[in-house]
Parts: sequence; structure tokens; C-alpha cells
Amino acid sequence: MADSNAEIGAAGRTTWLKTLTVYFTPVMLSMLILGFASGLPLYMVFQKLSYWLRDAGIERSTIGFFYFVTLSYSLKWLWAPVVDRVKLPGLHKLLGARRSWIVTAIAGTVVALAMLSTNDPTGANYLEGTDGERLAQISAGEYAVLTDSLAFAEEEDLLTESDAALLTAGYTRETDVDGTETVLLPADDYRRLLEIVREDEHFEALSDYRSFTILFPIMIAALLLAYSGATLDVAIDAWRIESAPNDLQANMAAAYSFGYRIAYLTSSLGLAISEWVNWHASFLVMATAMAITAALVFFMKEPKAGTGRRELEGSLGMKVVRAVWQPFKDFFERLGWWIIAVVALISLYRISDFTMGVMASPLYSDLGFDRAVVGAVQGGPGLISTFVGLFIGGVVAYRIGMMRALVVGLLITLITNGAFAWLAATAQPEDAWKLTVAIVGDNLAGGFVTTVFIAYLSSLVDPASAATQYAWVSSFYALFAKFLSGFSGVLADAVGWVMFFVLTAAWTIPAGILLAVILLFGPKAARGEYKFAERETVEDS
Repeated sequence: MADSNAEIGAAGRTTWLKTLTVYFTPVMLSMLILGFASGLPLYMVFQKLSYWLRDAGIERSTIGFFYFVTLSYSLKWLWAPVVDRVKLPGLHKLLGARRSWIVTAIAGTVVALAMLSTNDPTGANYLEGTDGERLAQISAGEYAVLTDSLAFAEEEDLLTESDAALLTAGYTRETDVDGTETVLLPADDYRRLLEIVREDEHFEALSDYRSFTILFPIMIAALLLAYSGATLDVAIDAWRIESAPNDLQANMAAAYSFGYRIAYLTSSLGLAISEWVNWHASFLVMATAMAITAALVFFMKEPKAGTGRRELEGSLGMKVVRAVWQPFKDFFERLGWWIIAVVALISLYRISDFTMGVMASPLYSDLGFDRAVVGAVQGGPGLISTFVGLFIGGVVAYRIGMMRALVVGLLITLITNGAFAWLAATAQPEDAWKLTVAIVGDNLAGGFVTTVFIAYLSSLVDPASAATQYAWVSSFYALFAKFLSGFSGVLADAVGWVMFFVLTAAWTIPAGILLAVILLFGPKAARGEYKFAERETVEDS
């Protein structure tokens, strides 16, 4: 059987069964795996790395500086032309342009995670005791800071009986030949002492024992993880755009986002492993998961769309000009002056979600909701509703068309964001059902909008320059929306919670006007209906 995606696009809408079977084709399953590969490095570098550093007693200012490595995700458009045009020796011939870059980027994440698994931000020297017990050797000065923090916690009546016993434990003290005094204690006790550190002054005191030479390898690994993850995003976006026609891009986006959320759950498993075993095992397990995805890439199909036009001729200078400038020139020529409306729509379409999302957690706190209840709603029905929204977004876009699905997305965003104004106006700490309604609605809308919006961005992109053009257009909404989100707190303070969420919901109105103008008067290129002549469809089996 070798039905093409084009054939499914033409006939698949006749029955709901055929619509649903689209998700079980090889290209969609491949997209699910690649979505997982794309998401895991992001969650590890954005969330788990900072958690690990804080657990090790690193002060907030240093952790904040580590966050700069994530700028690679915002700047990936700078090297996207390289991913579009450069052939990797050996791998290009074996795997093709897209898969070779995907495998290379995944390899970078594996190396980075393995580096993290072999480093320790505490700087402790780990030894094996005579009875096989793992021991940590630390300076006497660091031990003094830890016991001071422990004593403070005891004064505040924050210690369990077993923790209190750490105050009187008789650990071995040794003096090196240079006169440096060290303390040898069980690694589990050392880990627990670090967990008990509570006050900023103790973290600052511990920083004296966290030298640059200790953190430098971790910084390099974090930079490699972020850079490789961003490069992986570029290559996977290009693979997704080239592997299916426009009418299947929403389904591809849904499969991609499903994989992304599975990566989130996996990274949470990594956090649990760090508690059950240690952080080193956690990073190693994540590295193994990424290595498995790299192996699976060898069984995926390499897209052929746009390969001919990616070839460059002429001098080195001309190649650079064509690789960097030509994708932008083609984009401008295809859209003409409509590029202004398209860029404005891209910049505005997700602002409601971005600006509202920043202030959702502070709202829960101000309303007095129990953190455990909030976490249970977010991790249970909230997460499920996200998956449902992603799926429904793909199905609706496939059934009624991508542009109509964008309209539906704005309507449900208006309603679900407005639900937070209702929550702010009426909810009491015991009204868990109202919290559930708001979170489930928001996550359902967020999943739906994610799917159809990615599909729209993908439809604007020429397969010949997919990596470059997609990195460029996606940066519009990410940078602009994130910048405005930084002022969310200022707006909330100025107008209050109820009016804040009314205003963030109202951001859908200018986006809706732009969308209506493009739908009614825009050219096919602006409506995501431009047919790239050389785009080839892939076989489903």
C-alpha cells in the first residue's frame, strides 16, 4: 500500500475514520518521535538544570547567568541558513540533508547530557569507604556553613528527628599536606545537608567553595545542550514542513506537540530519578533517551522537497549571499506588501496566551488556592486537556481548513482567557471546581491554538529554505509576545486581576481583524494556500 498524503488530503475528509487514521501513518509517528527529541533538551536546560544547581547550593545570581545559554533558542535563525545549505561530510550522503542535521544535533545533546552526568557543581571529592559506602570529601569551611544552616533550621523547628541527628554526627576530619582541613561524610548525609540549606546568606557563603573551575565544565555542557537543542529545532521544523503538504501541516503540528508534551513528562521522570538515585543517573537516563531517538531517525524517510533549489553555485561570497539573503528575498516577493499584515498577525495571534500565562500562577496564590490542589489540577485534567486540544486542533484544521481553524482558535482563546476574569472575580480558596474549569479551558485552547498556528507558520515557508524561513517567522511571535509579557505584572498592578484578564482576552480582537482582512482580501500566499511546485509528498506506508 502506498497512498500518498496528497491522496489522503483529497479523500480523507469523506469520513471521520479516514481523518483519524492520518495520525497513524509512518510520517506522523516519525513526527511524534521528533517532537519528543525536540522537547527534551529544552525542558532539561530550562528547568532541570537550574533545579540541579540550586540543589547543589549554587546562589540564584549564578543560576541566573546560566539562563543566558537559552538565548540560543531565540537566536537560532542566525545559523538556520547553515542548516539549510551545508552538507555534513559522510552523514549527508547516508541520511540526506535533514536527517543528517537531526542526528548530529541529537548527538550534541547526548554528549552534553553525558558531560552533565559526570560533573558535580558542589566540587566535592567522592570516595568509596572501606565498607563500600559512597563518601563525600568537602572542605571544613563548607561543612561549617552547612552546620550553621542546619542549626538555624533547628531553631525554626524545621528539622525531623533524623535531620537533627546530623548536628551531632561524628564525621572524620583530615588535614592535607598543605594544611587544608577536610571533612569526610556519607554522600547521602551531604546531599541532605545541602537540601536543608534555606537562607540566602548560607547560599552566598557556599559560593566561596564553588569556584569557576568547578562550574566551567557545567557551563560548557549547558551551552552545548542549548545550542544543540536549538539546532535540532531548526532541522526538525524543516523536516516537518517538507514531509507533508499544507493540508496535513496541522496534523503534523499536533503530532509534534504531542511528542513535546511526552518529553515534558519524561523530564519530570528525570527529576524523580534525581531523587531516587542522584542527578548523575538522571542526566544519564535522559542522554540514553536522546540516543534512542537518534537511532530511530535512521528508519525515517528523508523529505525530497526543495532539495534541488538548496544547491548553491558561484564564489564563496555569492554562496553566502544566496544562503542568507535569498530566503528573505523569496519570502518578500511571494507576499508583497501583504507581508506587513502577515507579520502583524503572527506577532499578535498568541499574545493573549503569553501575557495571561505569566500571571496565572500569581493569581492562584492571591486567591489562596492550595499549591497541592493547583499542582494536581495542572498535572491531571490540565495536562489531559492539553493533549485533547492538540488532537482536536489537528482534526478541525484537517476537516474545515487551516484558516477557519485559526478563527476558531481566536474565539476559544477569547472565551477561555476571559474565564480567568470570572475566576478572579468569584473564586474562593475552596472553589477547586472553578480553578479546574479555568485551567482545563485554558489548556484545551492552548493545545488547539498551538496546532493550528504552527500549521499556519509552516504553510508560509518555502521547502527550499524551510529551516531559514521558519526560524525567521517563528521568531516574530516569540520575541514580540515574550517582550510584552514582561510588562504583565505592571498591567495587573495598574488595573487589578479582573480587568487584567479582560484586557488580555481582548488581545484576540486586533488579531481577529487582521485574520479577517487576510481571509477576505489576502493572496493565496498570505492565506497559507501557496502551492510550491517542487513540494513532493511522502508515502504513508
